Amino acid sequence: MNITRLRIEQLRKFRAPIEIGDFDEGLNLFVGPNEAGKSTIAAAIRAAFFERHRSGSVEALRPWGDPSASPSIEIDFTLGGHTARLRKRFLHQKRCELDIDGRTLDGADAEDHLAAMLGFGFPGRGESNAKHWGIPGLLWIEQGMAQEIGEPVANAADHLNRALGDALGAVAGGVGDAVRERVAAERNALLTASRGEPRGDYAQALARADALRREIQAIEATLDSYRGKVDRIAALRAEYEREAAEQPWVAMRAQERKTIAELESVQRIERELRTEQDTAQQLERRHALLRERLEVFAQEEREFAARAAACEAARAAQESALAAVASWQARREQAQSRVDAAAAALALARREDQRRASAGRVEELRAQRVQGEEVLRAAEAEQAALLVARRHAAETEVREEDWRSLRDRHARLREIEIRLTAAATRVRYDIESGRSIQVGDTECRGAGERLIVAPIVVTVPGVGRIEIAPGGADLAELRSELDALRAHQDAALRALGLASWEDAEVRQRQYREHLAECAMREATLRALAPKGIDVLRAALAEAAIRIGQEEAILAALPPPADAAADRPSAAQAESDEAGARTERDAVAAQWNQAGLAAANAQAALDAAERERRVLRSRLDAPDRAERLRKAQDEWHDVNAERAALARKIETLRQAIDAARPELLAQDAARYRASAETAERAQGERRLQIAALESELAALGAQGLDERHADLVREHEQVSRHAAALRRRAAALDHLLELLDARRTAFTQRLRAPLQRHLDRYVRMLFPQAVLELGDDFAPRLLIRPGTAPEAGSADFALLSFGAREQMGVISRLAYADLLKEAGRPTLIMLDDALVHSDATRLERMKRVLFDAATRHQILLFSCHPENWRDLGVRQRSLEDFGTIPAAGGAAMPRP
Repeated sequence: MNITRLRIEQLRKFRAPIEIGDFDEGLNLFVGPNEAGKSTIAAAIRAAFFERHRSGSVEALRPWGDPSASPSIEIDFTLGGHTARLRKRFLHQKRCELDIDGRTLDGADAEDHLAAMLGFGFPGRGESNAKHWGIPGLLWIEQGMAQEIGEPVANAADHLNRALGDALGAVAGGVGDAVRERVAAERNALLTASRGEPRGDYAQALARADALRREIQAIEATLDSYRGKVDRIAALRAEYEREAAEQPWVAMRAQERKTIAELESVQRIERELRTEQDTAQQLERRHALLRERLEVFAQEEREFAARAAACEAARAAQESALAAVASWQARREQAQSRVDAAAAALALARREDQRRASAGRVEELRAQRVQGEEVLRAAEAEQAALLVARRHAAETEVREEDWRSLRDRHARLREIEIRLTAAATRVRYDIESGRSIQVGDTECRGAGERLIVAPIVVTVPGVGRIEIAPGGADLAELRSELDALRAHQDAALRALGLASWEDAEVRQRQYREHLAECAMREATLRALAPKGIDVLRAALAEAAIRIGQEEAILAALPPPADAAADRPSAAQAESDEAGARTERDAVAAQWNQAGLAAANAQAALDAAERERRVLRSRLDAPDRAERLRKAQDEWHDVNAERAALARKIETLRQAIDAARPELLAQDAARYRASAETAERAQGERRLQIAALESELAALGAQGLDERHADLVREHEQVSRHAAALRRRAAALDHLLELLDARRTAFTQRLRAPLQRHLDRYVRMLFPQAVLELGDDFAPRLLIRPGTAPEAGSADFALLSFGAREQMGVISRLAYADLLKEAGRPTLIMLDDALVHSDATRLERMKRVLFDAATRHQILLFSCHPENWRDLGVRQRSLEDFGTIPAAGGAAMPRP
C-alpha cells in the first residue's frame, strides 16, 4: 500500500486546506518544529481509516473554538496494483466514499471494505482505540509509543492469523492440548502452577508429617529437660550444703566492718583538713587587705610628686596664654574699625538700590493693573454669555432617563411595525373608472394597496361582502402591543411638551448643543479667571493699594546723594562689608579662643596648686607614720602564719592520699555486696530445689515415653504417604515439561519466518546479536555475544528506553516484511520515533530504515531535521504545503 496524495481541511490546527502530493514509494521524511502539525497529519491518516464517519466521538479532530467545523480528509493510494481514493468528512455533512478498482462504495460499506483489506476493526460504539487498530495499529507508531510492542502485537493477533494463514493461532490449538491440560490439572492439584510448591493432599501430608515431627521433637526436648533437671537438682543440693557449711558471708561482713572503721578515721582527717583550709582562706583575705593598705601609702607619695610637676607645667602654660590674649586684642580692634567703614558704605548703596527698585515696582504694578482691567472685562462678557447658554439648556433639557425611555419605545414601535408589515395581508386593487369598493370604513377608488392586520370586511357594490382575516397567529397581539406602546409614547411626549418623536430628537440635539456651548464658555471663563471674577476684582484693588504703598516709600526716602565715580555698587558694598565682618569674626574667634585658653590655663594652675596642698597635708599628718609601721608589722606576722599553716595542710593531705579513702569506700561496698549476693544466692538455691522437685513430680506422671513411641509410628506412616505423593508430583511435573518442550519446538517452527526477518534488522544494529521472541511473538530477550561492556543477555523490559524504542521499530519492520511475503498491504508511519537514540545507534537505525524502504512505504515525521540530513531522501517541511482552488473545485498542490 502506497499513499500518493493527502488533503486535510478543518482538522485541528489545519483550518484552511492543506494538500501533500508526490509521495515517494519508499521513505518520506516530513520535518517541522513542535506544533507545526506533524502529529496532526498522522492523526488525520488514522482517523480516515480507523474512525466511522458517523462517529460522534471525534470532537478532538475539530479546530479549537470552531464548533461549526467539519473535519475532512481525502487520501489517494494504491493497493494491490489498483488506485483508490478515500474521502471522509466528520461531525457536519458526514460522508464516506471509497473509489477503488472502477467502483464506488459509500458509508459503512466503504469503511468495512477498507478494514477487511488492511486488517483492522471498528468498535461497536464510541471512539476507536488501540485494541481495534489491528495490523495498521502495529505498523503505525504514535509519538512516544515505539517502545511498546507487546500490546500492539496482541491487538493485531486475530488479523495476523487471518493474514498469515492462521499460523500464529496454531500455537494455541492442536490435539495435544487436551492431554496437556489433563496432565497440568493433575500436576497442579499437587503443585502450584508458578513456583511448583506443594498443594492439596500433598501439602496436607507434608504438613501433617512436619507437625508430627515437631511434636516428637517437643516430647524429646521435654524428656531431655526432665533428665537435665534431675542432674541439676543434684548439683544444687550439693552446692547448697557446701555453702551452708562454709558460710562465706560471715567473713565478708567482718571485712566490711573493718574497712568502714578505717574509712571513718580517714574522714576525721579530711574534716580537719577542710577546717585548716578555711583558716588559710581567711589569712589570704587578711594578706590581700594589708597589701592594698601599704599600696595606698606608696600611691600617696607618687601622686604628690606628680602634682608638684603638674603645677610647674600649668604655670608656664598660663603665662603663654596671657601673651596670646594681648596679641589678638589689638588685631580685634583693627578689624572692628574696618567693619564700621564698610557698613556705612553699604547703607548708602542700599538706599539708592531701594529707590530704583520702588520706582520699577510702581511702573510694573501700573502695567499689571491695565492688563487686569482688560481680563476682567473679557471675563464678565464670557460670564454673561454662559448664563444665556445655561438658560437655553434648561429650556431644552430632556432628562436622560426620559430620553432613553422614548428612544427604547420608539425602537420597539419600529420593530413591531416592521413585523406587522411583514406578517400583514396585502390587498392590491385596481377599480374600474366610476366604480368603488368599501374596505372597512374607507371607500377605495382607482388603484392602490392596503395592509390588513386585523379582520376587516370588504364591500363590493352589486356583488356582496368579503371578510378578510389575516392568517398570522400573533397579529392581534402585535397590534395590541403597538397600540399600547403608541399610547404610552404619546403620553410621554405630551408630558415633555413635545408633539412627536422627531420633535424630541430636535430638542435633544439642541440640548446637547447648548451643553456644548456651556462647556466651551466655562472653559474660556476658567482660562480668564481660574479662581473666579471676584478674585480678579480683588487683585485689581490690591494692585492699587500696592501702587500707593510703593509711592509712599519713594516719598519717605531721603534725597538722593551726589553721584561719585568711585562709589561701589550695593553688591560690591555687601561683599566688602561681608568680608570685613568675616575677618572681624575670625579675629574675634581667635581672641575668644585665646581668652578661653588663658582661663583654662589659670583654672588648671589653681586646681593643680589645690591638689598639691591637699596631698601635702595628707603626707604631713601626725599619725601617718605610726599607721604605716603597724601595717608593715602586721604584714610580716600574716606571712609567717601563712607559711606554718601551709606546712600543716600539706601534712594532712599526704596522710589522706596515703590512706586512699575512695578505695576504702569501694572495698566496704564490695564486701557488703558480696555478702548480700552470697546470702541471696543461697536463698535462691533453696527455692530452685523446691521448684525442681515439684516439676519432676509432675513430669513423671505424664507418660512421656509411651506418647513418644505412638508419635514415631504415626510419623513413619504419614512420611511414606507423602513420599508417594512426591514421586507422583515429580512424574507429572516431568511429563508436563516434556509436553511444553514439544509445544515450544512447534512454536519455534512457526516463529522461524518472523525471526529470520527480525535477525536481519537486529544484526544491522548489533552484529551477531539475537532478539528472541516470547510466546506472544513480541520481543523477550536481547542476546549480544562478545566481550564489550554491553555484551550478554538482557530482558527486553530491562533495556534502556532508547534500546526498547529501537527494538520496537525493528520488530514492526520484521512484521511488515512477513506481511509483504504473504501479499498483504503494508504502510509504516513513525511519528517522532527514535528520539532517544544516541548518534551511533541512530546512524545504524538509518541503515535499517533505508533498507526497509526498499520494500515498504515509510512516512517519517520529525522535529529534528538535523538528525536526518544523511538519510538519503529529501526533507519536506510542512510550511511548504498549501492548497490552491482549481477548476471544478478540486484542490491542486501549491507550487
